[in-house]
Amino acid sequence: MKHFAGLSRAAASSLLCALVLTLLGSTAANAQTGVKISSIEVQYTGPETISRERILAQMRMAVGKEYSEAIAEQDIRSLYSTGQVQNVRIFGQPQGDRVRVIVSVQTRAVVNEIEIEGATRISAKALRKKIKLKVNAPVDENVLGEARQEIIDAYRAKGYNDIDVQFRIDNDTRRGTSRVVYTINEGAKGAISKIRFEGNTAFSDRVLRKQMKTKGKTIISFLDKSGRLDEAQLQQDLDSVREWYQDHGYVDVTVGSIRRERTNGRMAIIVPVTEGPKYTIGHISVKGEKVTSEEKLRSLMKLKEGSIYSPKGIREDAKTLADAYGGSGYVDLSIVPQSTPAGPNQLDVTYTIQEGERSYVQRINITGNVRTKDKVIRREVAIAPGEVFNTNRVEISKKRLDNLGYFSNVATFPEDTGVPTRKDLTVQVEEKRTGSFNFGAGFSTIDSIVGFAEITQGNFDLMNWPNFTGAGQKFRAR
Repeated sequence: MKHFAGLSRAAASSLLCALVLTLLGSTAANAQTGVKISSIEVQYTGPETISRERILAQMRMAVGKEYSEAIAEQDIRSLYSTGQVQNVRIFGQPQGDRVRVIVSVQTRAVVNEIEIEGATRISAKALRKKIKLKVNAPVDENVLGEARQEIIDAYRAKGYNDIDVQFRIDNDTRRGTSRVVYTINEGAKGAISKIRFEGNTAFSDRVLRKQMKTKGKTIISFLDKSGRLDEAQLQQDLDSVREWYQDHGYVDVTVGSIRRERTNGRMAIIVPVTEGPKYTIGHISVKGEKVTSEEKLRSLMKLKEGSIYSPKGIREDAKTLADAYGGSGYVDLSIVPQSTPAGPNQLDVTYTIQEGERSYVQRINITGNVRTKDKVIRREVAIAPGEVFNTNRVEISKKRLDNLGYFSNVATFPEDTGVPTRKDLTVQVEEKRTGSFNFGAGFSTIDSIVGFAEITQGNFDLMNWPNFTGAGQKFRAR
């Protein structure tokens, strides 16, 4: 310990231990960098439900190849992606001038039995056929939840709207298998006969029912699924009724919990409503504008002082103001509307604006097109580099691309360039199939049996062999 003179014995010991550990760690790291793999050992935590061969088949690592932490991470992700692995670790142990790889894995249990309890109106056998969950599949909570919903949907299709389904998993840790048990409470059968409101005076039941997708049973229920009760959809419908009231000035409206009334196998849904007072707009003001006047901005709005208060109308007016600024290149614009009480049943509305700087287009970037040529997309873009970043013309460009019929999705957005007044415009597309092949046959007294075949391609390119797509040309052969 003479090299640690002046240090206490405890401090010197700690320093020495740290030095040794650092050297060992460095040695281990160096031993595993760029060295070849001597062997790969799979160690199981819990039951062995996946074979060693299947695990190794998912990995890039192999005996004789160089060990790499990056590849180890890729192999871990690959094993997780199978859905059959719950936990996995991969690490190397130095072994002479090579490295021994350990794969420590905990596999998911396998479903060995699917039990359905409480099913009397629909047989358990029929329900098993309707669900995607199958025996010998790994236990996956998402798949189990989907199967639960599939059972619920099957019952609702037969009018059992009060159906309740729960599931549990009985694990056999020794064998690595699981028994999945679905417990069903079928409830009483009863299609929705009608939807009725209580407490509504401003709007009739008929008007309010039009805001809902949940409908009473009709003679065409077998086609439009009316009469079925979907709790999630019903909640969305109640939100729609609430929004309808609020957009017509009834800001304080409350839509209560529904009641169910059953009569002779039919069910009525009762929706209680407390409307509250009707609000109007007091004063409208705009703050933060610099490049234009408040009077000009207010002239663009549909809502005026004295109008019925409407959150939807306020949002639409905010968008109108944004479009007015966007046409002049103010891409970083922020408009925040705020409502404040102004008097009995009145609300003032203030639009606070942060204009930002005027922007110009620097580059136009096209992404996502695999078959369609850039020039086909660019010729539909109604704006060019160097011009003011006019968001209205960008929206026109998006509509043009949508109308081509080549893409399932078109997105446009500005991207920063590092220069405050310069923005790149990115046009991102997702291509879809644009070709079709039809054939058929007919009969006439002149030609007897007649057959035909027709090929069409809406995004044709004669010079692009062998795909013949991408130039935006039309082709049809019959």
